[in-house]
Amino acid sequence: MLDRIISYSFYLLFFLTPLFWSSANYELFEYNKMILVYGFTVVIVGAWILKTINDQRLTINRTPLDIPLLLFLGANILSTIFSIDPHTSIWGYYSRSNGGLLSFISYLLLYWAFVSNMDFEKVKTTLKFGLASGFLISLWAISEHFGVSFSCVILRGEFNAGCWIQDVQARVFATLGQPNWLAAYLAMLIFPTFYFFLTETKKSLYILHFTLLIIFYLAFTFTYSRGPTLGLIGGFIVFIPLLYLKTKSFNLKPLFIILASFVIVNLLFGSALTSFRLVSKFAAPARPGIALPTSVGTQLENGGTESGQIRFIVWKGALDIFKHYPIFGSGLETFAYSYYQYRPVEHNLTSEWDFLYNKAHNEYLNYLATTGIVGFGAYMLVIGAFIFWMIKRIMNKESRIKLNSSFLLLIALLAAYISYLIYNFFLFSVVIIAVFFYLFPALAFVASGSVSTFHLPPSKFHSLFSIIYRRKIYTKLAKGIIIFSIVYLLYSILQLWYADTIFAKGQKASNAGNPGKAYNLLNLAVDLNKDEPFYRSELAFAAAEAAASLQDTDATLSAELKNEAIAQTDAVFKISPKNVSYFRTAIRTYFALSEMDKTLQILDSAIKLAPTDPKLFYNKALVLEAMDKKDDSIKALNEAVRLKPNYTEALSGLKK
Repeated sequence: MLDRIISYSFYLLFFLTPLFWSSANYELFEYNKMILVYGFTVVIVGAWILKTINDQRLTINRTPLDIPLLLFLGANILSTIFSIDPHTSIWGYYSRSNGGLLSFISYLLLYWAFVSNMDFEKVKTTLKFGLASGFLISLWAISEHFGVSFSCVILRGEFNAGCWIQDVQARVFATLGQPNWLAAYLAMLIFPTFYFFLTETKKSLYILHFTLLIIFYLAFTFTYSRGPTLGLIGGFIVFIPLLYLKTKSFNLKPLFIILASFVIVNLLFGSALTSFRLVSKFAAPARPGIALPTSVGTQLENGGTESGQIRFIVWKGALDIFKHYPIFGSGLETFAYSYYQYRPVEHNLTSEWDFLYNKAHNEYLNYLATTGIVGFGAYMLVIGAFIFWMIKRIMNKESRIKLNSSFLLLIALLAAYISYLIYNFFLFSVVIIAVFFYLFPALAFVASGSVSTFHLPPSKFHSLFSIIYRRKIYTKLAKGIIIFSIVYLLYSILQLWYADTIFAKGQKASNAGNPGKAYNLLNLAVDLNKDEPFYRSELAFAAAEAAASLQDTDATLSAELKNEAIAQTDAVFKISPKNVSYFRTAIRTYFALSEMDKTLQILDSAIKLAPTDPKLFYNKALVLEAMDKKDDSIKALNEAVRLKPNYTEALSGLKK
């Protein structure tokens, strides 16, 4: 029974994670997927512990990546300890959640649970569940391209794609939330699909996997994502030569038929790297190609700054962060805070000058900036150790003969892994990609029989847990404690998810200009998740707005709400003293309370954390003007214009 729970939990992990999203939450996609991963981790690890108690022995399978992964864990723990924001480093950046210490521990637990409880047949079944999910998501994406998003059907009952702000027809994202993430996910699925396609003997299944490959690639094409496309090409550069060199007797004709079909898809619909297409209706979306301006003018008027150019600027900032935090970095998942401190001035001349960058858009630089040379070195050790082992295993003649069909799976998994590594140079990992990053090596080790079982000898096991087995009642009690822990943790995870839905409602009420309703909802969210500073920050602003609205009608309640706003803001800064976003909210909070001196004080603190942000200087000018400090206001406006010469609002302010 416990084996079935573990197996089917892994199957569902691969099937449900990429599909799971909810419009009820503050962030529709990544947050929900991370919550689901936490839930499956609790179930799988809990069942594994119960299995250990039943078997009366501790079984953990060892793999070639054990030491690198443990070193990586140690590096992430150190980065969290020395973090500029430990809360974020533990939980991850709110709304994404993936990348924090808890998510990393979950992935490691899933890794060791997989290699300790699964076999080759279960590896194939796991992948089949993954392909089934990819099939549904690909149909979703293809439908979006042709004007019908299943998301809109579900949310509004409308057979169109109009429920999204983004032009989902131009670049599809289905249930992944962003075209690049969908493309990276499909790129990693395409190679395992090739494995089933090339090894299938039944004609019906052969046709099925052929169809799957075409559908996957069609959906992949409609994302028009350059980074994942380069990753897919890199994967094929590894996949095809290894397949040919190591399986010369293998019929490669089906492979070239598929590749020819891919070329036909690109001739018809274009691609992320080419603009040529036979049918103009299916053109890839035009990409802006504007250079940094040499004179005053807005990028937005010209269609926006080219994404590659912005990345170079962000990468420069990431390197500056590393220079200031070279050993352990600024802290796991703290890029959103540390980047403001070292944000290059030229970022202000791009169309995304006021966007918040919570990632470096290069996973390697992101680790270098946030975990320093220690974390980056451990991360590269994990990658290098796995690739070295895979190449060594694939190139070994005896292994090839011994592995038979699983040998082809190793080549496919290596190609998928390489596609991910190339993609990561331009973007960053998300939940389902992280699941693949940690579990694809686990699949490879189990499929190749490269795990060695570590049993704690029964005598030592009994000496450690002798009380549990002394009497049956004690054994039942131990199982009861584990089951209770599983239920409690699942309830806690569900409570976190529910708190987020309440928070989302509170945010909507606040944006709609209903501070009373927003305050009540946000207060409930804080009660459900007391440790989340983001909730408290928004609660403070809602309390301030409510206090301002009641000032003339209920002075007593207004005063209480004012004190609440100040107390919540102070609590936020105790937890996250270097989060510029919280300072921005605090500025709005104190401004709503008409506390101008305090507003100015918070602005100056924010400017110290984000010295190249022109919007902070512009807001400071507005506050100073409201305080009748005209000369100081002009100085602030001049500083804003110095940082951003094409800042229209600041220039207009100087002309008054």
